[in-house]
Formats: sequence, C-alpha cells, structure tokens
Amino acid sequence: MLFTSKPIFTLFLVSFISFSTFAQSKKSLCAESVAYCEGQITFDNGNTYNGEFAYGVPNGEGLMKFQGGSEYFGGFKNGKMEGQGTILLASGDSYLGDWKDGEADGKGTYKKNDGSSFKGKFKSGMRQGTGIVTWETGDTLRAEWQEDKLNGKAIFEFANGDVLETKWQAGNMKVKSTYIKKNGQKIQGSMNTIHMVVDMENDFAETKETMITNLQLAWMSAAMEFKANQNYDLAVDFLMAALKYGSENSEIQAIIAQQIKAIDSQKNNSGWAQLPKK
Repeated sequence: MLFTSKPIFTLFLVSFISFSTFAQSKKSLCAESVAYCEGQITFDNGNTYNGEFAYGVPNGEGLMKFQGGSEYFGGFKNGKMEGQGTILLASGDSYLGDWKDGEADGKGTYKKNDGSSFKGKFKSGMRQGTGIVTWETGDTLRAEWQEDKLNGKAIFEFANGDVLETKWQAGNMKVKSTYIKKNGQKIQGSMNTIHMVVDMENDFAETKETMITNLQLAWMSAAMEFKANQNYDLAVDFLMAALKYGSENSEIQAIIAQQIKAIDSQKNNSGWAQLPKK
C-alpha cells in the first residue's frame, strides 16, 4: 500500500458571486438629492452599508455587510462594488483586488481558508489571462485562462522541484504531457502513460512515491477545471484516475469520493482552480 508524507489534499475552485448591493432601502440617512454624504443604509434584501453616498446610493468608499455573512470593504460606484476592495466570504475565503460593476475585474488574489490561493487577472468575475494557483505545500500551477477556462500551456511546479507541462485549449486538455524531473529526466505521453512509466521503471524507484503524489494533484486539479466548466464526465474520469493511480491515503480517497458524489448531484440537478493541499 502506497502512502504519502505530504499533507492531505483539499479542493480548490475559484468562483465569484455577482453581489447585488442596490435595492430599495428601508432606512437611509442620506437623501437622494445630496451629491455627497456619509451615512448608513439598510436594504430590503437585508444588506447594510456604512460609508459614502452620492444621491442616495453607495458611491465612494464604504463597508457592505451581506445578509449571508459576507463583508466587503472598498470602493463603490452607483451602488455596486468598483475600484479596489476586499471581500471576506462567510466560508472564510477572501478576495482582494480590482472590481467593476459588482464583480472581480482586473488584478486580484483569491485566498481559500486552507491557505491556498489564486493570484491573477479576472474579467467579469471569471479568470482571464495569466494566473498562478499556489498550495500551502509550495506546489503551484502557472497558466493562462480565457473566460475561466484553461487555454494554452499550464505548468505544474511541484515542491520537490519536478515539473509537469500540459496543454489546454478552451478548457480541454491535450493528451500529450511532459513530466520533467528536477535532474532533467523527461517522460512524455498521456498522464496515464507517465504514471505507468513511473510505476514500472527502476529509474524512478527512489522518487516513485513523490512522483505519483504529484500526478494525483495534477489529475485532481484538472478535474476541478473540468467541473468549473460543466464538463462533468471528464471531471469524473480524472477524479477516478486520481483515485485509482494516486496515493492510497484514506483521507485523500475520501475527498475524491466526495467530489465525485458532488459532481453527480450537480449534474443531475443542473443537467458546473486549483486544488490545494492542507
């Protein structure tokens, strides 16, 4: 039985909610006829705002508390988050960066409550352009996204110095990948082929366990990308590969099984990283 000394995986998925902040107010200290005012307002949807106003709506800098427990502090324009701002979600996740029309737009960093993060560019709440996922263990994924889909070269740089190069087009992963050990040794082929070579050849005996753990991370991360773009069948296929060929650590396997179950439920109900380790 194969065990890994690395910390346990947790699942990472960047997603943003388009927060609606403007609604008819129950109570406001700033009149609609005043060009600038500082005060408070409570909206019919339960959100509260304390800060700067223009003509009765949040405009400038302020603090918005959402009914669900999330809080945002930063810039507003015409009642919506805009400019620089920070939101702390009820889950413990946070985003610091640029906003436009109520959505993440520009440069920013999304941090998960387990210490993992995505730093890069966003457009209308979606990942757009270059970005990097960093896990607490030091493993990273550097890539480019287009409309929240991986597009181009995606490079996993593992904490032990190994690298896995993959290629994507509009959220679809090309079959051929390249695993490069820190000593320069290369293995090319599908991820299944790479795993088979690592598992069978004596050249990799000393580092076999670490390499298989690295491949498991890549399988799981790719699965989350497929899930984010509603490609459920491929998401399950990659999670099954991670379950079959990766570490036999029971906690990791339980996390993978939970994700498969969640995807199955999502798929049936609707017909939707980066993936960190603790």
